[in-house]
Amino acid sequence: MKKFILCIGIVALVVGLNACKSEKEKEEACAPTSLNPNGDSELALLMRDMAKLSEANAIALREGKELAPYKGEFTPMKKAERTMKDLDETFFQGMSDIYLANMQKLYEAKPEDRISLHNNVVESCQACHNQICPGPLKRIDKMLVKL
Repeated sequence: MKKFILCIGIVALVVGLNACKSEKEKEEACAPTSLNPNGDSELALLMRDMAKLSEANAIALREGKELAPYKGEFTPMKKAERTMKDLDETFFQGMSDIYLANMQKLYEAKPEDRISLHNNVVESCQACHNQICPGPLKRIDKMLVKL
């Protein structure tokens, strides 16, 4: 009888430990690992920074303040590893050039021209994302500043 109770105790202990382990594994499996459902490529991470800068600039422009600092840190986008490996290279390079040129114009502009040029930057994002990866468009659309 003692052996029987001891066996039941051991089985209960093993089952209990397995249940705890399974619960922990379930939690880890369900925890979000990325904002991007397709993974975090170099380009995806860079584009998040691009979005943050444009959002900060939109707020600054609406409030009549200076633009957020930018020192050309988005130029690597042209060679960054992409989530979509089969992306049309010619299209992507062209859109990258437009975006980077618009950023340069924005940061060289007189204060009275900045809203229009900021919107050009945002519109270049919209144009690209309308063709490829439309997921971020809702966020991008909110970056426009009314004239």
